[in-house]
Amino acid sequence: MSQSHEIHKLVISNMAVLEQAPAVVDEAEKRIFGAIDEKIEKWAKAQEGWVGFFDFLEDETSFKPESWPVTDDIGYLAWFEIGMLPSEGYEHYLSPLVGAVTQEFGFYFSVHAPWLTGLENQKRAQPGKKWANFLHEHFREFPLLAANGFRPEGEALFHPVRIDAAALADAYPDTLDDALEPVDDALAHIAAALPEFTRLIETARAHFAKNGEDAAQA
Repeated sequence: MSQSHEIHKLVISNMAVLEQAPAVVDEAEKRIFGAIDEKIEKWAKAQEGWVGFFDFLEDETSFKPESWPVTDDIGYLAWFEIGMLPSEGYEHYLSPLVGAVTQEFGFYFSVHAPWLTGLENQKRAQPGKKWANFLHEHFREFPLLAANGFRPEGEALFHPVRIDAAALADAYPDTLDDALEPVDDALAHIAAALPEFTRLIETARAHFAKNGEDAAQA
C-alpha cells in the first residue's frame, strides 16, 4: 500500500481528534506565542533603552533600540520582528515554529526602504528593490550578521528559529519556557550583532545619500 494510503488510514481513524483540532490549535497557539511574546518583552526591557509591541497573534511583535529612528506617520524606520518565511502557505502558526512545514519561523531585521534610501515620494524609484540589492551585494561586509545566524531574504535579514515539537509538547502548558531556548539563542544573537546592524544602517544611508548627490550633479 502506498504511503499516501497509510496517511489516509491514519486520518480516517483519528477523525474525532481532527474535528477538535482547530480549536485546540488556536488555544495552544495563544499560550505558546504568548510565552514567546513575554520572553521577548522581558529581554527587551532587560536591555534598557528598547521599545516595542509584543502581541504577535493579535497585531505584531516588533521591537528596536530606542535610539533607532521613528516617525509619527510611519512608525519604526528600522526594527526587529518575528514572523514566518514566507508569510503564507501554511494553516497554523505552530507549523513553521516546529518545522512541520517548509516555511520557517524566526526574527526579521527590517527597515523602511524609502527612508533608508532617501527616495520618499519619488515615483518609480523602487526604494525596496534598491535596498534589497544593496543588502545582498554588501552583506559579506558585515560578517557579524552571518556569524549570528542572519541571512538576506528580499528586503530583510532573517534569523530562523525552530522549536523541537516533542520538547514543546512535553513542556505544554505549564513549563513552556523550558522548550523556548532557541528563542533565547536568537535574542542573544541580536544583542551580539547589534553594533553591526547599526553600522549597516549608517553605511546604507551614507551610500544612498552619496548616490543621490552624484545623480544630482550629473
